[in-house]
Amino acid sequence: MKPNQEIQQQLVSQGYSILQRKDGSNFLWQEKLQSLSSELNDFQQSWNDLPADKFLNDGGHYRYRRYSVFSWQRDQPLILLPHEPHFQSTYRNAMNGGIYREFEAFKNNTVNNPVLHDIIHWCTDHFSFQQEKNWRIQAHQFRIETNNKESGKPTPEGIHKDGADFILIMLLERNNITGGVSHIYDAHKRLQFGAVLEELGDCVLLDDRKVWHGVSEIHALDTSKVGYRDVLVLTFHKKVLA
Repeated sequence: MKPNQEIQQQLVSQGYSILQRKDGSNFLWQEKLQSLSSELNDFQQSWNDLPADKFLNDGGHYRYRRYSVFSWQRDQPLILLPHEPHFQSTYRNAMNGGIYREFEAFKNNTVNNPVLHDIIHWCTDHFSFQQEKNWRIQAHQFRIETNNKESGKPTPEGIHKDGADFILIMLLERNNITGGVSHIYDAHKRLQFGAVLEELGDCVLLDDRKVWHGVSEIHALDTSKVGYRDVLVLTFHKKVLA
């Protein structure tokens, strides 16, 4: 698939691109996944079965997640790599970094869902500026919850980088919440952009080498019920071949 030149120009010039349905910029769903409605429903439903994140050093109970790693090679099927712990340095993640964190893997039906494969291939089309042929992709399913006792923190570590080349952050669902504003900062941590991902498929694409990012807390609109925010995060790392 030929990449969208406007998206690539934005990544080059400012280090990010925002795709939202409300302004007609969300090519990811409008064009690429329009024919996958049943598969998309199954993909979205997989967020209802995420284990609790037991590595929150602030003592919170608001995050649920799964984690898997993939290898992508041009003109080859996507490969699920052997399961491994997730590691970030304390420089990248001062709150929860510096240790190996064991999270449960994506379920097989999620790994095999065509939606995940289409998203990854769409991203590699847009991130391969030098015709890269190989990517290592760290994939995260996140659910952040909030209730009458606890706010939800999508990025408890604050403004940060993920230590990748490129990042996709894609909304699956917002339910009974306010907040959750996605913020993007330049290399000097000056705010460049802030907006809420509102609809299924709304995305932020980031050049993690150029910009910093973070998301504000979420709070329940109806405090008698749990609210939540579901996102898919994919971090793309160029593979250096010997």
